Amino acid sequence: MMRKLKAVAAAAVLVPLLGGAEAEQVEVKLDPAKIRNIGGVSVFDRNQFITIHEGFGSTDLEDADLKYIEEVLEANYGRDGGLLSWMAEDLPADPKNPDMPDMQHIRTYFDKKFRTEYDGRRMIPSNMEKVILCTHPEIMHGHAENTSTPWGPKTPEATAEFTAQFLKQGFSDAERPKILEVYNEPFVKADRIPTTVEAMCMQHNVVAKRVKELTPDVMVGGYSAAWVEVESRNFEHWKSWQQTFMDIAGENMDFWSYHIYDGVNVKGTPRNRTGSNSEAIMDLIDTYSHMKFGVAKPIMITEYGKIPEGNMSTMPYSAARSAGMLYSAMGQLMTYMDHPDRLMRVIPFILGKALWTYDMTTDPVPGEANPYLLWRRRADGSFAETDLSKFYYFWKGVGGEWRESRSSCPDVRVHMLADGKRLNVIFMNLDEHPKQVRLSGLAGLETDGVRIRSLTTNCERPILGEHPVSAVPSNLDMEEGDAVLLMIDLKEPLRTNGQVREHRVYATDYLQDIEAGKTISFTFRNVPTGNGTAVLRLSPGRELGKQPLPSTISLNGTKLEIPTNWAGDDQEGRANFFGMVEFRVPMEALKQTSVLEMVYPDSGGKAACAVLQVNLNQ
Repeated sequence: MMRKLKAVAAAAVLVPLLGGAEAEQVEVKLDPAKIRNIGGVSVFDRNQFITIHEGFGSTDLEDADLKYIEEVLEANYGRDGGLLSWMAEDLPADPKNPDMPDMQHIRTYFDKKFRTEYDGRRMIPSNMEKVILCTHPEIMHGHAENTSTPWGPKTPEATAEFTAQFLKQGFSDAERPKILEVYNEPFVKADRIPTTVEAMCMQHNVVAKRVKELTPDVMVGGYSAAWVEVESRNFEHWKSWQQTFMDIAGENMDFWSYHIYDGVNVKGTPRNRTGSNSEAIMDLIDTYSHMKFGVAKPIMITEYGKIPEGNMSTMPYSAARSAGMLYSAMGQLMTYMDHPDRLMRVIPFILGKALWTYDMTTDPVPGEANPYLLWRRRADGSFAETDLSKFYYFWKGVGGEWRESRSSCPDVRVHMLADGKRLNVIFMNLDEHPKQVRLSGLAGLETDGVRIRSLTTNCERPILGEHPVSAVPSNLDMEEGDAVLLMIDLKEPLRTNGQVREHRVYATDYLQDIEAGKTISFTFRNVPTGNGTAVLRLSPGRELGKQPLPSTISLNGTKLEIPTNWAGDDQEGRANFFGMVEFRVPMEALKQTSVLEMVYPDSGGKAACAVLQVNLNQ
């Protein structure tokens, strides 16, 4: 078990790490008076980031459970994957057209299920309008042999009519869920239905058009990808699934969505995605979206976390397994928080009671439960809260305006939020090695008190703790998987003295073949210049064992230093490396039209995408 994290005040002496491990020195520079403006977003939105994969449609949650989620855990309802499909199964066919649902009964059935039989907090508009709805493709994909409901659906038009009418008739304008994913993880299920990827893409178009006709306030997107190993087969997987979807259905989509898990989700290689890999996936989708539509449409990550061995089966409870799941959820969230302008919502796959999961195991053993539950059912039928609740307790009360923070190590993630008289500084060590973090920029703050909250995940049971310290620490010793929150209470709110505005510039090229000794180039147009800093985000995809980064790289003729580290692990165990790696760029190297050039010593793989991030002082 890990030791308690140590915070060291300015005048104290660092205590060596246990076992004589030599910790890497990391510099974290903080400027609490400087606003961090991320693509136009400067305020942390808990509805965007602190969410749960639950919604008003989960009738196994009692009123007290909903109140606990809202008021104690301070979580926001995120996504409901079952409501639309379950309602469709209950709805009779139109007597005059048996291949269509009986639309006149939609409101009656919905009211009976949610307004007559249930009441209380469930139907509060603020609990409903933020929920992302999606459907199960096994039930809702329209095809001639579908008998999942009394009316099919046997055509995409039948599914589209049901979905649009349900959203129109089932809710008032204030209540209506405003986000729809047409399917949940459809393409990995296409062969079983059976159908094709192309047919599923076309159904996205049909549904989106009808939904927007009846409820133009609803955003429609997809394709809720389960298997995002886009680099597989030298990016042929990308071309045949994600790119195909964007080519066929992209014009009608308001956002893109996918799922990110450490482990393996249905298909793929069982390794981590936390860190550089998840960043590369986002940048690749953004780049192609910008190339094809002239805009990087927003993204929703509607499931994330870690898939343990056994996945959705019931199993004996393991605190150590929950600790690993918390590491992934915390680590991924700390990277997602760098992109509030790009990621509309991110939803960890943490369920409430989810009684339906007990039916997914043949001959379930009493007392065993699905590993993703917030409350597991004991053998006697009562419920016990699991360690996954510590995710929400760590983030409880955290909010505010982003302030400028920088880490010298991509594995040590840091965010700073100014919330009135409180300054929240959040850290996490994604690395498998300890770090000694030296803080600068907090000296001289006039404080009324300082507390440290910590979550330890590299252990047999996750440990959540909180304690006061006598002064703002100047150093932190962090082991693998440590998350730390400094809560600094100030005598007065901080005055600001400016902001740093982060801009993204996408290259006009992507998926460049790597050939030994041949120059690869990317062009960036309308690059902002001025006083600030700049970073190149390069995402190569290559067979593991080949050199992941180029031997030489330059921007407008200025050579860039080649880094030796990136966020997350080295992706050992995968067939391919695919990750986003940051290169520091001198501001004087930038031009309005900038050209990036690089050379690799060997052939194979692709330089998938390149993005310039320019941070201008204002």
